[in-house]
Amino acid sequence: MVSQGPLSAQEIAHIKDRIAAEVANFDAHRDHGIPDWNEAVLTDFEAALIEPEMMEVNLPGGVTDYAYAVTAPIGPYRVFWLPWSDVFSLAVESKFGPCDISVHGDAIGCFASV
Repeated sequence: MVSQGPLSAQEIAHIKDRIAAEVANFDAHRDHGIPDWNEAVLTDFEAALIEPEMMEVNLPGGVTDYAYAVTAPIGPYRVFWLPWSDVFSLAVESKFGPCDISVHGDAIGCFASV
């Protein structure tokens, strides 16, 4: 685990603010799909949220970096926030740790991709 100093506290606050805004602005009727299904996704997303935790993530091209896990694992999947691009990402667990699978966007959207 990487030591979290003042910058990390700012990042964690930013992550929580972004997620809170997504949840507050979530409209099950706005996007395509079935409203009941969308509401179920939101409920499951909120249940899976964790305190942001910095973890090493494997990125495409064999690069590794540190990002914040924002959900508990959902099967082999987990949502991360990538600080260098200010975007959420879906990762899959592997024997080498979580691997970014290039599903990027908002946190709920990444979660719903599972």
